[in-house]
Amino acid sequence: MCRFYIYSGVPQEDLHRALRLAAERDPYAPGGFQHGDGWGYAVYTVDGSLAYYRSAKAVWRDPHVPPLGLAGLAHARAASKGEPLGLLYAHPFQAQTPDGRIIYVAHNGSVDKKALAEALGLDPKPLSDSWLLALFLAARWGDPEAAVAEAAGYVKTALNLAVLEVPGPKAYAYSYYKLPEGPERDLHERYYRLYGVRGEGWSAAVSSSLARHIEAAKEPLEPGRLYVL
Repeated sequence: MCRFYIYSGVPQEDLHRALRLAAERDPYAPGGFQHGDGWGYAVYTVDGSLAYYRSAKAVWRDPHVPPLGLAGLAHARAASKGEPLGLLYAHPFQAQTPDGRIIYVAHNGSVDKKALAEALGLDPKPLSDSWLLALFLAARWGDPEAAVAEAAGYVKTALNLAVLEVPGPKAYAYSYYKLPEGPERDLHERYYRLYGVRGEGWSAAVSSSLARHIEAAKEPLEPGRLYVL
């Protein structure tokens, strides 16, 4: 249960403000909760350097602000029940592909931690489900579409992804979620839906509750489709 944004091109909207507001008060969160279990970002800056930051603080309590970049992502975490807490588990997670590229992965939802660990040959205890997911994706990132399609087979609730790839940079967004039957179905869909945002010379994908705080034109992203921003 988390919130994020990812962009390509220098945004003309304050996406970080939208993240802080949505993390502190999220009217779309089923049952009501805050996204206060740490936050972080990865940004490819305008001078060609990489800024990577993670904190165990709630994003709205941290005065640190991400630099603007040519591409970047940020994530505020609400840990799933039973998942470890602290700095090491704040998103985005950094992972290396077999050909030497680096990806930064932010995830909203929950996946089968035990099954992912078995697929990777790792002990799941010291890792979170999203950390394992980042490692799983990186190992298969030679074909990003095939990687996310395979990862979708491990979904418990949702596989909403923001992935920043360097060198490049390239920014990817992906949405896939399972909805419960019954009266809460629409509430869960509203929460998990990702929105594409477009401005002059830039584009972004944002969690639904961030979209409430953004003025630029936006539309829902199609579930099951990998977007390159």
